[in-house]
Amino acid sequence: MLDKIINYVSDNFSRKRSFFLGLLGFLILFSMLDGFIATFISDASYRGIIYIVICVAWFAFWLYKRNRLPKNKKRYIGIVICIETENDKQKIRLKNDFVKRIRSLVHERNLNNKINIVLLSNYQAEYANRIIEHYVKNKQDKSAVLEWEKIRKRTRGHFFVYGGIKERQDGDNRYYFDLEAVVIHAPVQFPTQRQIVQDFLSVWYKQISFQEKIEFKGFQFAADAIFIAVQYVVGIAALVSGDIALALGLHERLNNDPYFSRFNPIPPNLLHVKKKLKSLLAEENFLIAKAYSKQGLFDEAIKHTDQSLVIEANYGSYLLKSIIEFSYKSNPSEALKWVYRARELSRDDGTWRYNEGFLLMYTEKFEEALRVYEKIAITSFINEQNILIEIYAFNDELLKKEPSKVQSYFIIGYLKYKKELNYPGAWDYLEKFLLKSESDSKYRILRERAQTYKEELKKLMDL
Repeated sequence: MLDKIINYVSDNFSRKRSFFLGLLGFLILFSMLDGFIATFISDASYRGIIYIVICVAWFAFWLYKRNRLPKNKKRYIGIVICIETENDKQKIRLKNDFVKRIRSLVHERNLNNKINIVLLSNYQAEYANRIIEHYVKNKQDKSAVLEWEKIRKRTRGHFFVYGGIKERQDGDNRYYFDLEAVVIHAPVQFPTQRQIVQDFLSVWYKQISFQEKIEFKGFQFAADAIFIAVQYVVGIAALVSGDIALALGLHERLNNDPYFSRFNPIPPNLLHVKKKLKSLLAEENFLIAKAYSKQGLFDEAIKHTDQSLVIEANYGSYLLKSIIEFSYKSNPSEALKWVYRARELSRDDGTWRYNEGFLLMYTEKFEEALRVYEKIAITSFINEQNILIEIYAFNDELLKKEPSKVQSYFIIGYLKYKKELNYPGAWDYLEKFLLKSESDSKYRILRERAQTYKEELKKLMDL
């Protein structure tokens, strides 16, 4: 009986009627105790002030509790459960079977230090759901966005599960979960955002129903299904937000999740997850390997690159293998082999051709290299400007380590001329190349080209 009273008060405390009932209770209490209090405070005006202060304090406390939402811990992924229930039995099942199951899954997957479950009370869920639903339907409405941002900031949530539980007679008594979700990620371009939505829809169970007689198993199934979606979609959000280590950790655990082994055959939505996980894990291992490579931690870079290629042959890892073979193992001929393997998976990306051109130049196959650079000059691809910045930095750094590799001056000068139309910059680097290479006959063909380009630049700059 006491538990029911406590639950009722907890769920309804934030409603307006609770404030007025509390206020009425104080007024009744004051009237009953006024004679007793008068023996200590005889001035009625003073007693009135005290009563008003208590009522104002009650209002402030009620307002605080009404607007307060439970908050996720700092540096944790907050999974906010905003599920409305119709009665006390459902509230108990939601807390003891559903949320408890999700928390046990977090513990079993060793995610205690990464994921935190935040459960809203029934009133808080009603309040949050109303705002989230309005935001989802009216994302261009500034007031809807502002209200949503308040909810998000007050909870520090990253993944919001919202909706409700119903019990209905359908031959027998059944529970119905009607659930939606919102996932937070860094701002991304529209195609990426659309892909996240599609991935989410492919794995999410919008409605789950089960008989009351198997309610324990039913709530567990609902929790398991949602936790699969959480790991998958939050991992994708982490990936596009730049937290690659978190994305890899979530997706590795999900890939080995025993949940998948329960089904034979695997349902279509879970089959999609398993297939997509393969390419995601390959990409995430590659991105982590790339980060290690930039830090000069090549042993770690090799480990993750190899892991990426074990999972799935992919363009990025082949290119990174080429970089590792050149920069770490000092084996340019082997590096070139990996470039040609990358070429087979390049699609519209031309980064591999920059690597090929450099390696041919480095190994002094100048005629072949020039043909590659001529091809580079007449083709383009997305984000090529970023690749050029990396190419310039790499060659400038190489010249510091190996001053004799003066062909790097030619490479930078050529690219500034043909790809950027940076005529003064191109002139400076071609001048440096001609100066540094004048005593070495092996650079004859490059020197002839450099002289030709300088004549062209003279005309273009009207020198």
